[in-house]
Parts: sequence; structure tokens; C-alpha cells
Amino acid sequence: MSRYSDKLSAFLDGELPADEMLAIETALASDPDLQAELETLMAVDAGLEALFESQLDVPVPLEMAATVRDASEELGVAEVVKTRPSWVPALVAASIAAVILAGGGGYFLGSGQIGSVQTAQAAVPGWLVDIADYHRIYSAQERHLVEVPAEESEHIETWLTATLGTDVRIPDLTSQGLEFAGARLLVAAGKPVSQLMYKDASGDVVALCQISTTTPQDQQSIRTLASFDMVSWGNATSNFVIVGATGRADLKAIADAAALQS
Repeated sequence: MSRYSDKLSAFLDGELPADEMLAIETALASDPDLQAELETLMAVDAGLEALFESQLDVPVPLEMAATVRDASEELGVAEVVKTRPSWVPALVAASIAAVILAGGGGYFLGSGQIGSVQTAQAAVPGWLVDIADYHRIYSAQERHLVEVPAEESEHIETWLTATLGTDVRIPDLTSQGLEFAGARLLVAAGKPVSQLMYKDASGDVVALCQISTTTPQDQQSIRTLASFDMVSWGNATSNFVIVGATGRADLKAIADAAALQS
């Protein structure tokens, strides 16, 4: 076990001082065991998030709703979350806050009518949750942004095609102001995923990720997840997603250009 093992959770949440974040990033670049620990932790996080989303459609017991409502009136939402037992996952605290903030909907209709909590959007595919976690870590890298540099593009396509079991191509996105930087191999939802990294003139990172599938996404979808905007789509054998900073106005155009070449 690495000396950093007990700090990986705080690292994922961005809660460590800058020097410790940098030390762990450096260690990850050369320690496959630490990388494996991080990927396991990310998978657990993804599972918790998927569980949380699946519970959004489950009616909250009336007694629990009343307890949360009463607590929120006395303490406020922030205090309810702050005072949760230490063993309660942050996602559960977030669900409590979401119920409180729902205000006029669900169980807190105000008129005494009992309703059910409804999810505000379709469930996020599990692999996209993993991709968001990976992008948060790797897009902040400089020297270790990619595993294989752009100069080895031919090898990248051969390597990733063989690993994914489906054709992987590197789209030319220079018309969108992006320069190809290189690639990484990821694991999401238990399957290999290619991650092609691009940089714009300001140094911001945009990633194109691909996973093979027998149930491709039938239409383009745009969502925000973990502080990143995502545009996803599918073709006959794969699902794809373009990931960039929240509020990036050209992300859909980038996705459209990549889709034409994928």
C-alpha cells in the first residue's frame, strides 16, 4: 500500500493542499499500484452516484421528509448537511439537500398533498461518471497529460483499436482550434476506453473518449457532470463523448466535427 493511499479520497475531492495534490499526481505517474487504488476508488464513487440517481425516483418515507423539513427550518440546508454523521456518504447528504431545496415539489407541496420526488433529468450512463473523474485529474496535468504523444498517432490508432476491439480514429480538429496532444487508455464501467486529448490556443484541454458497445446511443445528448460539459453520441459499434470545461460554447461544434470523422 502506498504512503498516499489514505489520501486518495481527499485527492479526488480536491481537498488537499496544492503541494500534496502535486505530490500525489507525481506518484500516480509512476506507481501502477497507486493508479489501481485510484481507479478502484473512482469506481466506488461512480457506483454510489449511480445508486443515488436510481433512488431519486423512490418516494421518501413521510417520516423522513418531515424530519428533514423540520431540521431545515431550524438549521438551514447547509447546517443539515454539515451535521450529518461522519459515516454518511456525501451523496446521501446531497440528496437530503436536494429534497429540502425542492421546496414546492414532492413531499413538500405545502398544501399537505403527498407526492413523489422526481428526477430532473435522465440517468447518466455509468461510464460518463468515470470519464468525468478521469478528466478532472488528467486535464490538470502538464508533463503527464498523455501516455502516448501525438507524434505516435499511427501507433495510438493501432493500439487503441486492438484494445477496444473496434475502430479508433484520431479526428483532425484543427478547424475547431484544437491541437491533438496524445492519448491515454482508461477503464470505465469495467471496459477499456480510449481518451484522445486535445488542447486549444489557451491551453485548455478537451477530450474525446470512446467505448465499444452493442447498444449505441441513438441520439446526441448534452449534459453537465462534475463541473464539465459533455456531448455524447453513438455509432454502430461505439459510444463517444467530448468533455470540456463548463460553459464552453464550441463544445457541440467540436462534437459534430469529431462525429463526422469517427
